[in-house]
Amino acid sequence: MDFRIRQLQCFLTLAELLNYGKTARVLYMSQPTITFQIQSLEEAFGAKLFERDRKQVRLTAAGESMRIYAQTIMDTISDAREHLKSLAAPRKIRITCGPSGMLDLLPAVLRTLVRSNAGFEVEVADLTTEEQMEQMADRRIDAMIMMPSLPIAGVRFVPLCSLPLRILMSRRNPLASRSFLSIRELHGANVIASRPEDCRYQGPFLSSLFAPFDVVPRLVHVPQSCSVQFAYVGADAGVMIAPYSAGFADLTDVVSIPFLETLPEMELGYSVLAENKNEALPMFHQILSHCASKLQGATPAAKGTRSERSRLIEFPHLRDAV
Repeated sequence: MDFRIRQLQCFLTLAELLNYGKTARVLYMSQPTITFQIQSLEEAFGAKLFERDRKQVRLTAAGESMRIYAQTIMDTISDAREHLKSLAAPRKIRITCGPSGMLDLLPAVLRTLVRSNAGFEVEVADLTTEEQMEQMADRRIDAMIMMPSLPIAGVRFVPLCSLPLRILMSRRNPLASRSFLSIRELHGANVIASRPEDCRYQGPFLSSLFAPFDVVPRLVHVPQSCSVQFAYVGADAGVMIAPYSAGFADLTDVVSIPFLETLPEMELGYSVLAENKNEALPMFHQILSHCASKLQGATPAAKGTRSERSRLIEFPHLRDAV
């Protein structure tokens, strides 16, 4: 038996259009060529596939069966072509990271990728939270390293570790020499927060964090950028509430001070679209989990009971936004 892909293409197109002239035009072939291809296919399988008279062309019973098999063959060839193409091209994953992981988790992940030769490329997009949400929904981002889960339909949040909160402030601040600070001492203080147009959630989060202590901070809204926000802190324009790992940054003008109170810890993880089939994601998850466990291990034990330490910050304003 000898048949070619071109014959199957001619057969399937003619089976759909039931017109030799239209089939020839669609496939950019002459009508005699279409006739020859169909006859060759019929000879190869020993069955008549079409009935043709002056008025119409129609499939025979054998032709109806052949149509199913031919479509399966063409689909298999298409799948094989795409799979082999993906093997030849380097796998790529596009990620983005919120400020909370920019200084510690993301650098650790990139270092591990370089050393491990993981077999895929990573592109890091520098985006605000609002841009992250938009691009994740549009499938332009594969994964977001972030703190809380964001209200995006079809997104799955994968928790990695939990970190205690600290106060970052300028060394010039009168409170900078303290070993611990009470959250109540921040009443009326300037607290750095991302602009609402960059992240609509940080302002409400800070307010909900301070509310149980009857503390009302003055929010200073600045661009959602680590370098910009640390510059404001270093200039003593305000303090910043950040996870413990932010204190790893080697910043000359900024100190990191733990809270006196036992506050809920902040959860760090990443989000992906549940339907994302990027083949690099499982390996990326392994690397993220490894780096996050090392980050968790470098975090000193918080004060308070185990049950108190295990509490995680909840974001009711996120649930309300869904």
